Amino acid sequence: MDNGKPPRRLWSVVGWNVLFLSVGAALLFIDWEAWFHSRAPFTENRLPTRFEPGAGLLNEPGAEVRWTNHVDFWTVQRANRWGFLDREPLTPEQAARTCHIAFIGDSFVEARQVPVADKFHARLEELAARALPRLDISTSAYGRGATGQINQLPFYDAYARSLRPKLVVLVFMRNDFKDNHKLLAAIYQGWDPDRSPYVVAEKTATGAIALRPPAPAWRLLPISSGIPEEGSRVLRWLQRATGRVPGAGLPLRSRRMRAELLAQRPRYQSVLEPYLSKVRDSESALADKPRLDKLLQDPALPLFEEAIEFTAFALDEFQRRVADDGASLWLLLVSSRVFPLGDASDPRRVIVEGLAKARGIPVVSQHDYLVRQGRKPGEGTFPQDGHWTPTGHQWAAEALLERLQQRPEVCGASGA
Repeated sequence: MDNGKPPRRLWSVVGWNVLFLSVGAALLFIDWEAWFHSRAPFTENRLPTRFEPGAGLLNEPGAEVRWTNHVDFWTVQRANRWGFLDREPLTPEQAARTCHIAFIGDSFVEARQVPVADKFHARLEELAARALPRLDISTSAYGRGATGQINQLPFYDAYARSLRPKLVVLVFMRNDFKDNHKLLAAIYQGWDPDRSPYVVAEKTATGAIALRPPAPAWRLLPISSGIPEEGSRVLRWLQRATGRVPGAGLPLRSRRMRAELLAQRPRYQSVLEPYLSKVRDSESALADKPRLDKLLQDPALPLFEEAIEFTAFALDEFQRRVADDGASLWLLLVSSRVFPLGDASDPRRVIVEGLAKARGIPVVSQHDYLVRQGRKPGEGTFPQDGHWTPTGHQWAAEALLERLQQRPEVCGASGA
């Protein structure tokens, strides 16, 4: 009798088909994973680090550094004797015979994604050797990811200064404002603001800004970032194909949790509560990364107002040190698909250019150079990483070369 239900045999056929399809998909996934692993030069990142008193957490000198996002690049580099991903430093005598330029910055200067020969400072040397041979330019790079100008002051004091550069270029990107504020850095990176592995800025009881050295006993806040750094290369491939980042909300939740944890400390409550109130008032904030980042870096919030103050303080400190050594100071503004400092209307660019203009610091905008060359800003970056490809490094070098051609006096040469 037909009771309207599918016969048991049909359910059996469907069940076996689902099982076969599931097993087949699993085997295909395993085959793909094995194929990807067989083609990859390596599958795990390797970042040996060492705490350097005064400077903070750097690469272990002489150690091999391996870096991949499992999609765009697999690079193997060796840290130099100072712990930076650059060539071995010149001697002071060698540097003195050239127009030496020191580049200081974060992950765009460290550039784990490309070999040293492709990095913009090395490319600048090659370009200048042909276009400006009389200047005899040499370069060195001092970069560490997730640092701002406050954290980078020891890079000049302990390392770059010894080579007596004639020009120091701070490579500035939009994230530097938050990296210059110990609480924003704690929310994003997880460092405990009271035990940071880098130099941080603090306000004293009188409202003055003071520097606190890195803590040898540094520690992380007890909140996970939510997404493991390593993962299936197949999933990475699917991420690239679909343009989606699996589980992207997890780091955003971690940021809120870190902020809530820090707000329990009486000294941070007043500056963090306005931010947390905005997050709580917007249920979509955790599902919308641009919105949450906008909340974190809203110039109207006390948190970001302080970040601007600390950035200005860092520029003052760099300018004083560099001027005392008889050198010049420039800023290079990064153009990137993920981390842009765009055209003249970009709010963060307006802020940093205002700080630079008030101090007479020349600014080189990679965005403007690309527009003049008829190129699309944001090109020259890895699709799933946001940092420069070798082409992006080349364009940064070309933008700097253009300014050096206009300002050869930084090397003690005339414009004739």
